[in-house]
Amino acid sequence: MRFVDEAVITARSGKGGAGCVSFRREKFIPMGGPDGGDGGKGGDVVFQASDNLLTLYDLRLKRVYEAKNGKGGMGRQRFGPAASDLVVHVPTGTQIFDIAEDGTQTLAADLIRDGQSFVACKGGRGGKGNMHFASATMRAPRFAQPGEPGEEKRLRLELKVLADVGIIGLPNAGKSTFIAAVSHAKPKIAPYPFTTLAPNLGVIEDDQGRRIVLADIPGLIEGAHQGQGLGHRFLKHVERTRVLLHLMS
Repeated sequence: MRFVDEAVITARSGKGGAGCVSFRREKFIPMGGPDGGDGGKGGDVVFQASDNLLTLYDLRLKRVYEAKNGKGGMGRQRFGPAASDLVVHVPTGTQIFDIAEDGTQTLAADLIRDGQSFVACKGGRGGKGNMHFASATMRAPRFAQPGEPGEEKRLRLELKVLADVGIIGLPNAGKSTFIAAVSHAKPKIAPYPFTTLAPNLGVIEDDQGRRIVLADIPGLIEGAHQGQGLGHRFLKHVERTRVLLHLMS
């Protein structure tokens, strides 16, 4: 699958269900009081990190993520069912930025652990049924609350690879050959510059069963920090590494 480390999407949570207008009707109680139940909560949009994912490719294909609305309340004081949350799985190491209307971006979450989650958009609360509005002066309220609207946000997701060791060096220094030799990774290897166009991950396991993750970063040239070559686009993938291994040749 193609490596993608950035995506811009729209997330919408669900609207709350409407409260119900209903009155108790039984054989011997023809004029019962209000018994309309509350609407159900709308679904949240939740992002959850997974070690099983390595790319944001799927989020490039689907740009809108929308949770379902809560159901309306019912008579006999029955509540409407809440909608299920929409859970969007992303690679561990994904950062989520909230994009404001003026284009400014604010870091909202940094998912650095497997299973870590973040509620990006909260679902609207369900409206109250008419059973809540009965009083001494209004015994038969013929109204209920509508459900609250959900939230809509424009988000930018950015993946920064999580690795213990980042392997850096000039193009064709042998970084891909090295990671292929010491791990089970199978990167593309060829005798021309910039063969590696995306980070490759390899895993080494020591005698005590500890896993060491290595990241082969695309070749860097002089001025990479200023955008030369493949530029700073891939420098971000060594920000989280514990050790940098500079391969000379």
